Formats: sequence, C-alpha cells, structure tokens
Amino acid sequence: MRKSVILTVALALFLGLTTQMPYASAETKDPVFDSVWGSKDKKEEKQEHHGHFQSDAMVKLHARELGIEVEGKDIETLKEEVHEAFVKKAADEYGIESEGKELDALEEEVRQAKVMKKAEDLGIAVEGKDPKALAKEVHEAKLKQKADEMGISVDGKDHKELKKAVMETKLKNEADALGISTEGKDLHDLAKEVQETKVMQAANQLGIDTEGKGAEEVLDEIVTDYYDEAKKQKVYPFEEDMH
Repeated sequence: MRKSVILTVALALFLGLTTQMPYASAETKDPVFDSVWGSKDKKEEKQEHHGHFQSDAMVKLHARELGIEVEGKDIETLKEEVHEAFVKKAADEYGIESEGKELDALEEEVRQAKVMKKAEDLGIAVEGKDPKALAKEVHEAKLKQKADEMGISVDGKDHKELKKAVMETKLKNEADALGISTEGKDLHDLAKEVQETKVMQAANQLGIDTEGKGAEEVLDEIVTDYYDEAKKQKVYPFEEDMH
C-alpha cells in the first residue's frame, strides 16, 4: 500500500500515529483510525474528525478516491460522507460487519480492532488488558519505534517531549529535502510552508498557472482538473513515498 501522511494545520505525530499539518496525501486511511490512542470524549472526537478535513480540496480528493459523487454537494455534507465511507472501508478491512450498526458503534469496533492489530505487530501482549491501557501502551511503543528509526534518543524524554522530537525531526527532514530554511520558524509555520511548496511544485510539473493563486486554490485545481495526470505522474498529493 502506498505510504502517505495525513496533514492539517495543527501538529501531531507522523507515520501511523495521529498526524496533523496543512493538507493530506491521496489514498490514505481516515485519520480517525490513525488516532486510536487515548480516551477523548465524543465532542473532542467529532472536532478531531473534521479537523483533518480543513482543506476542502482534500475532502474532494478523498471523496473521489472513495467513489463518492462530489458534484452538487456542500462541503459539510461531503465531509460526513467521506468520514462514513472511511469507517465502513476500515471495518471491511478488519472483517467487521457494518450492516445495521450505528456509525459511532462501528467506529469504536474499528478502533479496538486496530489497537489489537498494532499490538500484535509490535509483539505486545493483549490478554487481560483494559482497551484504553492497551491503546496507550501501543501508542508509546509505536512512538519509541519511530524515534529509534529516526535516530532520536528516548533517554530522559517524557511522552510529550519525544512526540515533539519526532514531529520536529520529520518535518525538518522534509523541509531540508525541499530546500526550505527552517531557521527561526515554528513547526506550524514550517509545516504550512512545506505543504504549500509541494502543492506549487506539483502544479509546475503539471503545467498549471499559479500566478496570483493560493496553495489551496491550486490544490483544488489539481484535484478537480488534473486528477488523472497528477496520479499518473505521482506528484503531490499522489507521491508514492513522502517519508
């Protein structure tokens, strides 16, 4: 499966953890299911779901990838349809029957199934453990694994500090690869610049006139008018490997 990163304007983790930056890559799973960690209440979860859809262009892209008709729908309706489709698609992947179930209940089943699968992949025992405690253990193990892969020492760092170190390293590596200076920039602004640069580079490769246009407008044009060509050329947001 193509590796990809969910991106919104806030900051969080990458690569199998909750990820948040300006935009999102194509053909990616719903961020809800990369955010199985911890115990958020329903209000927070609802905000989180739609927080990952701050780019309307990416909502349209996800809809197209999921076979959802875009024309004639307002963006909020489309967000709801995309989210529901992600839930049901994930349920199918985990062999969970979705027929006749409320969406919230189905989503919770998927969350639990994903935690169990990640625990199995990481060699974490699941027998007799509370689901929330298991989710936390999996989250911490995944974070440490990612830190190790990136050459980040975990010594002396609490969870929050390690999480920030992983985010910062990943983001700065991407910025460096794009020739973007990181000096004096906070992570939020740097994340925004990284994704805007990717959008504009893709537009240039596709021959799109970007004069006077913002990144979101250009991204919408890529998704709407250059979908097939962008996918063929594997430019943002269709890169095969963003890591």
